[in-house]
Amino acid sequence: MQKELVKALERYPVFNAGDIAGVLGKDKKYAYIVAHRLKKAGVIKEIEKGKYTMENDPFIVGSWIVWPSYISGWAALNYHKLTEQLPFTIHIVTTRKRKRKVIRFGNARIEFIMLKKEAFCGFQRVIYQGREIFIAEKEKAIVDALMAKKMSLSEATELIKSNPGKINRKKVFYYAGKSKRLIKQLRGAMDN
Repeated sequence: MQKELVKALERYPVFNAGDIAGVLGKDKKYAYIVAHRLKKAGVIKEIEKGKYTMENDPFIVGSWIVWPSYISGWAALNYHKLTEQLPFTIHIVTTRKRKRKVIRFGNARIEFIMLKKEAFCGFQRVIYQGREIFIAEKEKAIVDALMAKKMSLSEATELIKSNPGKINRKKVFYYAGKSKRLIKQLRGAMDN
């Protein structure tokens, strides 16, 4: 039975007791016992209370912890090959409020940034190491990082100026459109 359960759970990058209960056809109370045993046996890892995975890559796990969400900031820019800097923190943008804003998974720090629904855009679904993940477009990753104060204006300006064929300035201003202050700062910095 354990082999079939593990095989069924491998489909999910992140799963909970409800998913285990659904696979087993049992109640959640029993599913928590099974999850505890699988965790103790080293078959699954607990990401946070009630959320589990069989994955090792925090990049895959990150965009599946909360729904809806996508990877943004420096981690997304590294994915798009716009920085060689390896981020220790993976920023996850979501519209949902969370009690825990930061969790640790493996050697990575996963930090959640909450955005209003109207600013939740500019991301795409991609296949990464055989798994589906959601990640910000290059321009949106810059704007998200600026808005969340995870990137300085000078870092953003340098990144945009040094990648003229890769980063669309119009898109940067489009995504920054909700913040008149940010647009003014970006215009001033780009003119210098």
